[in-house]
Amino acid sequence: MKHFLVPLVVAIACTAAPVLAQVGPGGVGPGAGTQLGIQQLGQSGQVGFVTLFNAGAATRVVTAINGAPAGRVQTVAIQRGKSCDSFEPQIVARSADLEHGISHGSVPIAEDALLSGNYDVVVYSNNGPGARPVACGHLHR
Repeated sequence: MKHFLVPLVVAIACTAAPVLAQVGPGGVGPGAGTQLGIQQLGQSGQVGFVTLFNAGAATRVVTAINGAPAGRVQTVAIQRGKSCDSFEPQIVARSADLEHGISHGSVPIAEDALLSGNYDVVVYSNNGPGARPVACGHLHR
């Protein structure tokens, strides 16, 4: 019986270890923060996740996008909206720019307010004039 248990324990440990070691998009571990999906707008091909971390009156915002063009710097903005189909054009707050598909920033809005269902995170094609929205995630609980 002893000889059967040792290989079984080793097999379970080897198959479980990769799952436990996984890190989510943007270097965010599972169970940390509030993570929501980001969908493409138009045919941009840019999709990913935004993860919010409560920082009191502010919120840390980590955005991870797949399909971001290499070498391009993109604006990550918070805008009012009830969905990604109808957000207002004015930027309420800007997070750090997205570079190499990742943005680690902070906005001066409490996490509870951001998750009220009245805001979207919007990723723009670049950080200059004439940029267009290419991806969006509706912030809600």
